[in-house]
Amino acid sequence: MSLVLAGRIGGSKTTLAVFNYKNGNFKQMAYEQYYTKRFKNFYAMLKNFLKIVKTVPKSACFAAAGPCHDNICKMTNLPWTIDAAKISKLFGIRKVTVINDYEGIAFGVEVLKKSDLKLVKSGKPVKFSSKAVLGASTGLGEAIIAWLGHSDFVLPSEGGHVCFTARNELEWELKKYMKRKTGRADIETLVSKEGLYNIYQFLTKTGHFKESEKVKKLLKSKKDKYIVIAEEALKGRDAACKKAVDMFVSFYASEAGDLALTVKATGGVFLAGSMSRLLAKKLKSPVFKRSFEDKSKMKTLLRNIPVYVVMNEDVALLGAANLASKL
Repeated sequence: MSLVLAGRIGGSKTTLAVFNYKNGNFKQMAYEQYYTKRFKNFYAMLKNFLKIVKTVPKSACFAAAGPCHDNICKMTNLPWTIDAAKISKLFGIRKVTVINDYEGIAFGVEVLKKSDLKLVKSGKPVKFSSKAVLGASTGLGEAIIAWLGHSDFVLPSEGGHVCFTARNELEWELKKYMKRKTGRADIETLVSKEGLYNIYQFLTKTGHFKESEKVKKLLKSKKDKYIVIAEEALKGRDAACKKAVDMFVSFYASEAGDLALTVKATGGVFLAGSMSRLLAKKLKSPVFKRSFEDKSKMKTLLRNIPVYVVMNEDVALLGAANLASKL
């Protein structure tokens, strides 16, 4: 039996698990999900988990939401540093690596089942070719699965922080609104949980749509704001929410198309993250397809690239286990 420790460390939630790896298959032996901010640091959380599972695997991989360098990750939306050497020393784990969470998702895509994927845009994938991975959640993560001619190679990316590109007058207004609000209008400020609320606020606060009393009341409740907007839009009950979601989907699709062109992802585009699963029905709409393919001379290339929503919410965890098994 070969046990590996895997973790997905997010700005909102963290999942830790122990897997038994054998002949390319991963059997989950232990699993815990935590609210990240309830712990002062990752090491306190990991100590809690290992105390529960009462085992210390020889190898571990942690996929964290932030840029990584020299096996250290400084998280983007949380003042945490995840240091592989420190983890190894504190807990006696022989081999430890720390990667970006979307690197983890990319490694997870390698071992997903067909049932874990939902096709939202059909195409003609090329079997041996590169793929693009991106996903909206607390932030907007991206990664690349590059085909080297003989095998895949996962490349991390911080492409979610590139500038937002406005394509019409309304979007120019939105860009100026976001620049005043945050100092910089990058794509993550619009394609994320907070991003959906930013779009809704822009539409209602600048007079493009009137905010209904019902939605105003719901937004003041304890329920997450992005969920309120998404649910009201999906039920077709509020015009401002519907417009906000349509704009979100359009921005998401455009960024996915840009990434697909950048890496020539003829093997497919994979959309992960909680927002992808929440809005999977809308991502299958003409709004997404139109914005994804609207790239002038490259429209035909993009038309042939399929797009999938990753429905397995533990894909980064599975990817971390996949990489841990190779250490």
